[in-house]
Amino acid sequence: MPSWLAPLLTWSYWFTSYPAPFTGVYFWIIIGLAAASFVLGLALSLTAPHLKDPSSRRLLKKFGNLSLTFGALAAVSFFFTQTSTPTLGSRFWFALWVIVVIIWLVFIGKYALKVAPRERDERAKQMVNKKYLSGR
Repeated sequence: MPSWLAPLLTWSYWFTSYPAPFTGVYFWIIIGLAAASFVLGLALSLTAPHLKDPSSRRLLKKFGNLSLTFGALAAVSFFFTQTSTPTLGSRFWFALWVIVVIIWLVFIGKYALKVAPRERDERAKQMVNKKYLSGR
């Protein structure tokens, strides 16, 4: 195991009330993840309205919201950690946030795999029925 991963396996690293600020590799990983996530969220949120399919539009919007929220909250948590704010700067917030993101991704996956195909089928049926109805 790389030496920079060893602290991640200690209890005190995650649950100390006054954590030391991030330095070195950790600093740049968190800055990069937060910034990339935020930029990706902006890009997805801005391109979603231009899609024709409402299900795809909604799915892209869900990923955009997740990415924007993750980037913003990671930056806020990072700020509190860097300023050594008690409790709010604890590193367990990062772990908790990763768990929330995984749960959020499960719900997005459920939408993408179960709900969106059903919505597409329903729209296709409505288009077929609309073809035979009068256009008043």
